[in-house]
Amino acid sequence: LPTVILLLGPVGCDDGKAVREEVRHDPEGFELIDYVDPMIGTGGIGYGVGCGFPGASLPNGLVSLSPDTADASGNSFGAYRGGGYHFGDSNIQGFSHMHLYAVGLSDYGQVAFMPTNGMAPAKTTEAGYRTRFSHDDEHATPGAYEVYLPDVGVDVRLSATPRTGVHEYAFDAHVSDPTIIMDLGHILGQSDIKAARIDLDPETGHAAGMLFYDGDMAKRDFAVWFDAQFDPVPTSWGVWDDPETLSSGQTTAEASGESVRVGGWFEFDTPVVRVQVGISTVDADGARANRLAESVEDIDEAIAQARSAWSRELGVFEVRGGTERDRTIFSTGVYHSRLMPTLFSDADGRYRGFDDEIHTTDTPYYTDFSLWDTYRTLHPLMTAAWPETHAHMLESLAAMVRQGGGLPRWPLATWDGAFMVGVPATIVAAEAMVKGLEGWSDNEVLDHAIALTFGDVTQPYGSPPDVTLLDVYGYYPRDLVGTSVANTQEVAIADYALALAAASRGDDPETVARLEERAFTWENLYNPETGWMHGRNSDGSFGDLGNIDAWSEDYAEGNARQYVWMAPHVPERLIEVLGGVDAVLPRLTHFFEEAELAAMDSVVGLPEIYYWHGNEVDLHAAWLFSFLGRPDLTQQWVDWIWTTLYGVTGDDGLAGNDDGGTLSAWAVWAGVGLYPLAGTDRYVLGAPRFEEVVMPFGSGETLTIRRQGVGLVTQIDLDGRVLSGPTVTHAELAAGSVLTFTAPDGGEAARASR
Repeated sequence: LPTVILLLGPVGCDDGKAVREEVRHDPEGFELIDYVDPMIGTGGIGYGVGCGFPGASLPNGLVSLSPDTADASGNSFGAYRGGGYHFGDSNIQGFSHMHLYAVGLSDYGQVAFMPTNGMAPAKTTEAGYRTRFSHDDEHATPGAYEVYLPDVGVDVRLSATPRTGVHEYAFDAHVSDPTIIMDLGHILGQSDIKAARIDLDPETGHAAGMLFYDGDMAKRDFAVWFDAQFDPVPTSWGVWDDPETLSSGQTTAEASGESVRVGGWFEFDTPVVRVQVGISTVDADGARANRLAESVEDIDEAIAQARSAWSRELGVFEVRGGTERDRTIFSTGVYHSRLMPTLFSDADGRYRGFDDEIHTTDTPYYTDFSLWDTYRTLHPLMTAAWPETHAHMLESLAAMVRQGGGLPRWPLATWDGAFMVGVPATIVAAEAMVKGLEGWSDNEVLDHAIALTFGDVTQPYGSPPDVTLLDVYGYYPRDLVGTSVANTQEVAIADYALALAAASRGDDPETVARLEERAFTWENLYNPETGWMHGRNSDGSFGDLGNIDAWSEDYAEGNARQYVWMAPHVPERLIEVLGGVDAVLPRLTHFFEEAELAAMDSVVGLPEIYYWHGNEVDLHAAWLFSFLGRPDLTQQWVDWIWTTLYGVTGDDGLAGNDDGGTLSAWAVWAGVGLYPLAGTDRYVLGAPRFEEVVMPFGSGETLTIRRQGVGLVTQIDLDGRVLSGPTVTHAELAAGSVLTFTAPDGGEAARASR
């Protein structure tokens, strides 16, 4: 049996109270899947809403079969339900097959199923078929979801394969007419259905159809096909193409226009109904082929297969030690890191590309990249832990360049969603190339990205503001470009990544030098008179800074306090520009101390004005202390974030939108004691939370991370070589075998305070 000791913590807790946590010493380690809690990040309020979903999916699967919820009045405000679900809701209004994970707006939610007792015209819409549920009757694990609906009298069990949803509905004995509704008019947020068709074959229990979808976030309408097989066959059935009129006994319905409502229903004379639903964004043949290729005997087989798939993907991390809470945060972080991007190719390799044509690929094709968020933490984690899958994702971006004409900023379904600023796809691609990720069209993407940043190509989507302005002014002028500070900083990170990638493949030194120069344009927006980065006009004058706590037109989802740290690619130079160590250390300390006070005193759900972990801009800020000669403060503030902002392992256990796994991937990095500097091959050294982590690190390499002793880490060595600086490179870690963090044992070290 594992042994248990008591650890005083969290480190840096200066209220005089010692928190007793059990640290488990398991020689054989633990299974991450046993500690995953899909409910984490499904609740919250205001800017702290998580927008996660608890339903069934496989790693990066096309299908995420999950409940869509509403409050008691039927409200389903999209910003609270980016994944279709909000923990505070009391009603379920459909189990739909496609969801985005934890984004701040809602989209998808296609092909909804709902059990009910008998059919009536009112049940053609959510208002008529939604029903109460209780979290006491709800259970979620990776690849499986179950809930009991008391007003219907049915136990719902859901699972998934990569491209199909697997349902089982077990009706109570008193239910007179067990019925399953298929609603093709179901939507999330402000989405719309422009056309739909359903065809039933009652003799075989088969249903198929499609819908043409106008998404809330998606910038191009696209079609979704479904192919469903019921077991047993129904006793009665019907369809509708008007929400007020049922066509009982009919087998076909279709409609087109605005806000189309088309659907069908099957009624059964047995209490248990099973159905498997193939989904495709290619065509009807694809939906049927997906169902047949991924067919399962029953839901128990689907759940077992899903658990096996998740165990395999989570199991690339072998972890020993840690508290129960640490294990839950870390394991769930790894799980959430694999819910987006979304698989969009069928079992036969066909997919619908950015040219709206059908293509065939030998490797999986993905879309739904929340790039402005995920370039900071998620994509570096993919490169390290799941390099083959990440290569497939980057090859998908390469296909978007070929078929759509450019690198997207936020690819969603079959076109660019165009959200946020900068050129984050460039950062992801160039950084992966610098780190040696193979198996994708890296040179093709790099050539395009360099041409884009020099203004030599134009794109139909995803372009930064006119890059020639950077050559003329040395920054984006605020009187010519919106969110000028954010755009200047983001493009600078991309240009730095391009410089490293271009140098790594031996490009012309003049090209590399030009890119390197552009990587520091952000310096021109630092105003020494105010001490902040803020907008500068085309005549060289700085604009009015205004309220440094407020979101102004200079920034994107942040304020001056947060954007002053936004040069994660060159932290040493940032410190110089801000006045050196003596000036920056108290300033950064104040930034976090005020955030700590705000976490205790502020109104929950409002944007933070100091360090804000619920957004992306300053996610690297706690790690900057190491560049100031204070790695102890990096450890202490990272620990504060972990224990405070991930401290509630429940529905509000994240500080805000996970944004496709961004905050979760941050927790994974913090858990292993490393943090990737965006656009570079460097990692900041911190302190792992576990005794030992064995993980992949790049193609074919394995890294063992060990922590010895209790308290603040005072020495770090790689294969016996002491590391003296704040960072280590990807190549060093990939070539190494054991990274050891050593801390003195016991006593005051475990209660180190600020």
